[in-house]
Amino acid sequence: MPLTNSGQISLSDVAGEFGGSVPHNLSEYHGKGNAPSSGEIQLAADFYGTANTYSIEYLVVAGGGGGAGANDSSHGYGSGGAGGMRTASATITAGNAMTVTVGSGANGNHVGSSTYHTSGSGGNSSFNSTSCTGGGGGGARANGGGGGSGGGGAFYNGDYRGRGRVWYNGGSGTSGEGNGGGSPNQVGGNNPPWGRGGGGGGKTNAGYATSEGSGETWHGTEYARGGQCGANSSSPDGNGNGGGSRFSQGGSGHAGGDGTVIIRYSGSQRGNGGTVTSSGGYTYHTFTSSGTYNA
Repeated sequence: MPLTNSGQISLSDVAGEFGGSVPHNLSEYHGKGNAPSSGEIQLAADFYGTANTYSIEYLVVAGGGGGAGANDSSHGYGSGGAGGMRTASATITAGNAMTVTVGSGANGNHVGSSTYHTSGSGGNSSFNSTSCTGGGGGGARANGGGGGSGGGGAFYNGDYRGRGRVWYNGGSGTSGEGNGGGSPNQVGGNNPPWGRGGGGGGKTNAGYATSEGSGETWHGTEYARGGQCGANSSSPDGNGNGGGSRFSQGGSGHAGGDGTVIIRYSGSQRGNGGTVTSSGGYTYHTFTSSGTYNA
């Protein structure tokens, strides 16, 4: 429990809250409570009301699914779904080491013109028992893959013998993490046919017939956006975005964006790990690859 806010406070009181090695010395407690990381420590000024626990909030985003591509330049293909996205808060104990897992985006695949194919799913991310699933890959004459958000489905405008049009659907999204990919919403369609946008990871935004599902904003930045249908010359940033697909141009689909884990708390830096920044009175630890958060 927090130390007293008034009256006498002793080194043994501080040791009882923050631990340490016997015999105790004030230098053990640099960086604890409100104490500086070096220099003079004052018991009352630096430890009144402090505790060995503190509150954090955090974001977990998995890797995006890969967009689909092929040699065939006359058809559209499904884009990748965004990685799953979740936010949470917790009270953690200073001094603990906490594992951070960040999933990579899946590669966009390049397959033969007559191949039925679904691109790969992104990698999973996790922190503090909160896990998210990688986005599903987009389909090339195949259904999109399921994931944190399902990849966009693609459809093929008849086969080489002129037989009927074949439709493919978006993959399903994971509940609480994202939504399914776009699927055909009409009979007939365009000529050449379109692929479908990847599902957004913002839990409320599915992929559309010809556009990606949007993600959600966390403290001013959008994460987990579905891949763009027909993104022939661009690829997504990180942030778990889905990979763009090809339309009317042969080649590989784009890779999904890598995931991220971000931890933030009020006040000056207390923990270590990731890229550390400060803004608006908060400290942020941003992980773009797996590592350890040392509380």
